[in-house]
Amino acid sequence: MNTAYCVHCGKQVSEFATLCPFCNKPVANPHAPTQVSAEPKTWKRTSHAKKAPVGIIIACLAIVVIAAAAYYILKMGG
Repeated sequence: MNTAYCVHCGKQVSEFATLCPFCNKPVANPHAPTQVSAEPKTWKRTSHAKKAPVGIIIACLAIVVIAAAAYYILKMGG
């Protein structure tokens, strides 16, 4: 029979004990099987890559088109 030690009081307890009989706290047995979930967690993929500032490019092009149209109208009118 293997033995384990209570992590709270340090006394020797049975390897099958879930509670320490001396301090009545849960026994952490490193040899006990751990519960594994049936389904692994999946993480959402997030993109943190820098994207081209499309909005800024469109705004700059709009300003250039408006300025060119204003220049053309003023040049033809004068």
